[in-house]
Amino acid sequence: MAEVQDKHQVDISAVTISDEYSGSEPTKKRSFAENLKESLRWYEKGMKKSEKLLLFKLDAMILTFTCLSSFSLSLDIQNLTNAYVSGMKEDLNLAGNDLNMLTIVNQIPYCVFMIPGTMLMTRVRPSLLMPTCECIWGVFTLLSAFAKNLDTLYAYRFLVGFFGSISYTGSIFIIGSWYKKPELSRRLGLYAVASPLGSMFSGYLQTAAYDGLNGVNGLAGWRWLFIICSIITFPIAIYGFFAIPDTPATTRSLLLTKDEIEMSRQRIGTGAAPVKKRLSFAVVKRGLSGWKWYLFVASWAFLDQSEQRLSTSMSLYLKYYNKEFSIAQINNLPTVTNAISVVTTLVASWYTDKSRNPFLPAFSATAMYCITAYILAAWNVSLSAKFFAWFMGGSILVLQSLLMTWASILTLSDLEERAFLTGSMNCLGNAIKTGTNIVVFPAEQAPRFKRGYIWTAVTGSLQLIFLVWIKTMTIWDAKKTKKSIQNMPVVEMTLDEKIPEETGSSSD
Repeated sequence: MAEVQDKHQVDISAVTISDEYSGSEPTKKRSFAENLKESLRWYEKGMKKSEKLLLFKLDAMILTFTCLSSFSLSLDIQNLTNAYVSGMKEDLNLAGNDLNMLTIVNQIPYCVFMIPGTMLMTRVRPSLLMPTCECIWGVFTLLSAFAKNLDTLYAYRFLVGFFGSISYTGSIFIIGSWYKKPELSRRLGLYAVASPLGSMFSGYLQTAAYDGLNGVNGLAGWRWLFIICSIITFPIAIYGFFAIPDTPATTRSLLLTKDEIEMSRQRIGTGAAPVKKRLSFAVVKRGLSGWKWYLFVASWAFLDQSEQRLSTSMSLYLKYYNKEFSIAQINNLPTVTNAISVVTTLVASWYTDKSRNPFLPAFSATAMYCITAYILAAWNVSLSAKFFAWFMGGSILVLQSLLMTWASILTLSDLEERAFLTGSMNCLGNAIKTGTNIVVFPAEQAPRFKRGYIWTAVTGSLQLIFLVWIKTMTIWDAKKTKKSIQNMPVVEMTLDEKIPEETGSSSD
């Protein structure tokens, strides 16, 4: 009887993933028109209508809610700075580094409860947990409008951070549970731009509130900002109860048919990680045993350090020279930085989806940031150069999408490790930023922040080194895994051995 050669069945997802995201494989050259057409394609080529409809529904549910949730959280965090430069400082008699302390009080619970919040997602349905937390942080945003003193505001900002801690990691958890590898980057990119959009909108809202509502019903314009932000937050939270489909393994969504749920589970089986286990010490030990945790967490920490100067330094500079800049300019000019972040993130995400190479846009954006950091560290330059540095520094936020996509892709076959890695990145990065903020960017050092600008020039430079390191390790892993599979022995089996008798009887 003829013999058939077969090899052991192995999981080669690590090879595929590493190949695609290491940038080590050459891509076929296409014309500009072909590249443009391909870049605008939302669905994969050859996808069936039924799968397109499923993706449309998932985008309408998951992307819509997660983006709106990120938008509202960013709004409810950034509004503190906008309120500070629009009258809150004077009304509540704030001084020195009170703004830094308010930020720290908000960020401490946000960092501490982020990983426990991720673990809680494996025990409580995200469709219940995330919207409930959003409703509660909306309540404390509303109460912030009526704070009479600094101590009361401390309490409210602490609780906004506590209940907001689930938003980011929860959203990444949900997005990563439903989409396949080629679909992740641009969707995480869209999610990433929601945060700077929220920061932008906060500036515009404060301008409108100051111009149109200042003094209405006896409330200052900055108090109206908190009220408006909470009014925006509540409907988004309510939408989440209906929109979040949990995970493919546990979904009870009324918006998906049985066939679509089954299709989602099949897609997960071929393109992402199954959702089965819960986080445990074994997962932590596994995560800490490889290089990914250390390099990605460090790189994300550098990102958070570099990002510090984007949030308040320009606003405080403009407020310091408030005789030259109006309240509207103080709130609106810093939003240009966020606009740069939005555009560059969208372009980088689309490029990464098509090229499978996040390294190039990540390195380019970081290099641009380093140039702007060196300008501000030098300081003795024209006002135009300072504005260029503040605005173009927004390019560094590209890394929020790219690093998270890169980390998610490299751990896509292990959901527990992915949850631990992405949660650690955001948690530890924010924790370190919270600890260093008052040291490197104390509000009392406005408008120059000499220490902070030098520090962010250093962290930006270190970021370049770590990006090269991550790419090198990704390529190394891909080659190592390929070599391991190529060296596996070939097992020869006859058809009789390969296809057992149905009767179960043995032949004499």
